[in-house]
Amino acid sequence: MAGGGRGRLAVVLLESPLEVVPREIRGHPQVVASARRYGVSPDEMLLDKTLHYHAMAALPQKWKRGRPDIVHTTLLLLQDSLLNQAGLLEVYIHVYDGRVFHVKPETRLPKHYERFRGLMAQLLREERVPPTGEPLIYKVADSLREFVEKRGRLILLWERGSPAAPGEIAAEAMETGAPVGIGMFPRGDFKRSTLRKALKAYSIAGGRPLKAWTVAYKLLCAAEAIHGL
Repeated sequence: MAGGGRGRLAVVLLESPLEVVPREIRGHPQVVASARRYGVSPDEMLLDKTLHYHAMAALPQKWKRGRPDIVHTTLLLLQDSLLNQAGLLEVYIHVYDGRVFHVKPETRLPKHYERFRGLMAQLLREERVPPTGEPLIYKVADSLREFVEKRGRLILLWERGSPAAPGEIAAEAMETGAPVGIGMFPRGDFKRSTLRKALKAYSIAGGRPLKAWTVAYKLLCAAEAIHGL
């Protein structure tokens, strides 16, 4: 796992709504139809609210699931940033079942959303992409607890956190090496188990909810300004 070098910003995409279609709804007509459309079996598909809205009706915490698009947009922003191009960014994805994956700086993610869904489904199955050769995205921990034990407790960006400017948060994170956690779910709140992994929690919008990619953008801009990029 990449270390927390001073001057680098580590970002963790927390509780990312990335999961293959759960076993209990794989026989639902909507799931079967979408799997047939894409030429894969239901257990090889990423759960996606756009495709599986009715099938998801009975799933627990359905409001936090089935939104790979949030992760896609945020990852594209992070990977294409000046900070990443300068070798000053570490990106991790914490997925629905708890595993944590590292995205190498040189990783070029598909801009086409359907290709991204296929790539993430492969990642969840194989725990690395590509499946052979040098991986670009790979598992670094089986749980957020394991990740924190290896990497250190998080600075959490949370609407209920203490008010702070993005520049202050970025400076603290890069000075201490603490990873910054950004929630990827569309509604609801962090799990208690996630909150317990936080060393500190800050709000950059005075308690107002922001889209995940907006939070990431503001943090990136602040870090890039510190580095003069």
